[in-house]
Amino acid sequence: MVLPIDNPVKSFWIEGADSHLRNHRSTPDLPDVVDVVIVGSGYTGATMAYWLDKFSAEGSTPSMVILEARDICGGATGRNGGQLRPHYYSRYPLWASRFGSDGALKVIKHEAAHLAAFKALLEAEGLAEEVSFKLGETFDAAMSEEAWARLKGAYEDMKKDIGEKGDIIKDCRLIEDPNEAERFTQMKGCIAAVVHPSGQVWPYKFVHALLQLLLKTGQVNLQANTPALSVSQQDADGLITVDTPRGKIKAKTVIHATNRWASHLLPEFGNLIYAGRGTLAAIKAPQGFLKNTGAQHWDSIINNYHLQLPPPHNTIIVGGAKPLTVHDPKQYVNNDREDEQFRGVPDFYAGWPKRDVVGWTGRDPAELERSVEEGGVWSGVYSTSIDSFPFVGPVPKNKGHFVAAGFAGHGMPRILGSTAHLAPLVLADLGVKSNTPSTATIFPPLPEPFQATEERIQRLQSVDALAKFQKEIDEGLVSSKKPFAGPAPQILLD
Repeated sequence: MVLPIDNPVKSFWIEGADSHLRNHRSTPDLPDVVDVVIVGSGYTGATMAYWLDKFSAEGSTPSMVILEARDICGGATGRNGGQLRPHYYSRYPLWASRFGSDGALKVIKHEAAHLAAFKALLEAEGLAEEVSFKLGETFDAAMSEEAWARLKGAYEDMKKDIGEKGDIIKDCRLIEDPNEAERFTQMKGCIAAVVHPSGQVWPYKFVHALLQLLLKTGQVNLQANTPALSVSQQDADGLITVDTPRGKIKAKTVIHATNRWASHLLPEFGNLIYAGRGTLAAIKAPQGFLKNTGAQHWDSIINNYHLQLPPPHNTIIVGGAKPLTVHDPKQYVNNDREDEQFRGVPDFYAGWPKRDVVGWTGRDPAELERSVEEGGVWSGVYSTSIDSFPFVGPVPKNKGHFVAAGFAGHGMPRILGSTAHLAPLVLADLGVKSNTPSTATIFPPLPEPFQATEERIQRLQSVDALAKFQKEIDEGLVSSKKPFAGPAPQILLD
């Protein structure tokens, strides 16, 4: 049995939002029978319920129960970096080698479509300001020649294959002058950068805002602190039994929106989806100090990433800390311990603005928005997929079960389009007529690498996950010996 740890460290996103839905239960008791049970109340579960409501023909929205093992949206969505940051170019060489140029572009365009889709959805619902949504530019800052060779090489490979007029490549640009690059990125020592469109959002507030809308429909029952312990196959009446500590629910359909924890109820995903752990901090900053979201890269492993929230918050969210954590990769590879801080990270983040940001005018060491214990620095578990792509679709050989999980630490520009793809499939299975809402038409078809086909699931069972973990650890240790990583801090040697 794989369930999330019940006492995770506190996160700024969650504590700062102070949502009244945090431990919400729509009813004292669970309903006996519903059309749909959604397991998981994060970004995937909330948008799944949202699209089921929006796709349903008028008056035909199915009844839904959303079950959450802990507090509402207390998992990866309440602990991530807040960047809505598509991979516009950086993964192109890898994806083109696996799927060809056209296949790689399909994945990139699906991710890029999330920028327009978020804007359309949040404007339609009047939520953009409430969830600190902002579109703009982001950068990959090369902090070493090794990083620049990789970043520029990826850009040039894509440009060579699709031409300068491609609707993706034209949105990317290079800054090759070191002075201009440092000025634009505001990162000390940046030698060059690649810039492309991106967005940012308060992810926890986004999910809670959607859930608040859904609760008003009367078709959604939200149940915090109610883990699904087991699920059955469909019985002779076409119903699935979901067992919880508070009783059983029968449903026509179960949607597994549990990301890293999918294998808890679907054992066939035990070798396919596993844990990774990240770390972030929330730092007080002058209003508008950082102009763009971005990431620092020293090599393919050592990085930091950051954004600044718009007023009235102005908080800088900084994550990664790989110059520190790379010295002990077991802290983040196949690690579920979100009840622990990474060793040494509070001091690392406190020194980051003065050490890395041009013209820092805040305090040194930096002042956290909250104490470490109250969410100023946190860790969180994300999912890692055995082939780096999510699993979206009907669960093979398991009628009535659907999955959207394994978003590989990159869910923000993947999930909304994935659940928009899944919603009409679920409604068709329920026999409910669907109409595609205009916001969902923004997305191109679901990329083939995302699809949870029987062939893909079976093929990946033979991959040696333990060998993959060891390779990640070994690669991290190689990076830790490079000059820009510096010596291992004493706190990691104790």
